[in-house]
Amino acid sequence: MTLTIGIDVGGTKVAGGVVDETGKVLVHARRDTPAEDVAKTRDVITDLVRELAAGRSIEAVGVGAAGWIDASRSTVLFAPNLAWRDEPLRDYVSTNCGLPVIVENDGNVAAWAEFRHGAARHADDSMVMFTIGTGVGGGIVLGGQLVRGAHGIAAELGHMLTVPDGHQCGCGRLGCIEQYASGS
Repeated sequence: MTLTIGIDVGGTKVAGGVVDETGKVLVHARRDTPAEDVAKTRDVITDLVRELAAGRSIEAVGVGAAGWIDASRSTVLFAPNLAWRDEPLRDYVSTNCGLPVIVENDGNVAAWAEFRHGAARHADDSMVMFTIGTGVGGGIVLGGQLVRGAHGIAAELGHMLTVPDGHQCGCGRLGCIEQYASGS
């Protein structure tokens, strides 16, 4: 049986699970996100991966990170609700856990999981998902392919301008939908 670890890093929590090839979560764990401290956030992630991997034959780790991810799926370029700026997350987690790692935008990860194993598994070949938590995001699958966009944020719906000259957003703009419709 092929086992992988999935980690979801958001503005308030880091959640993880061991997942089999059918998408079934076999075991899970959760920690608070120390969102203002890059080093502590990285350590929470690696500690969680090590805990979940203990005594199991894990093939790889996927990290869904709230933020803009580079094309190589290794670096968090910017995260509006976390302190990450040009954070080489893949290399850090891989080096400290001894496993292959891929990093992807959390909304993209959620959409792909729903398309493959969840609520949209019976969709012909396309779907759109909205995610609402600390921020507002989403994911798009068209023709059976995840639409990432130039920086992995094609569906970062929370950063669409909603209220001209509105509340300051973590991304630096004014009036993003995230400032009016997110969990925070």
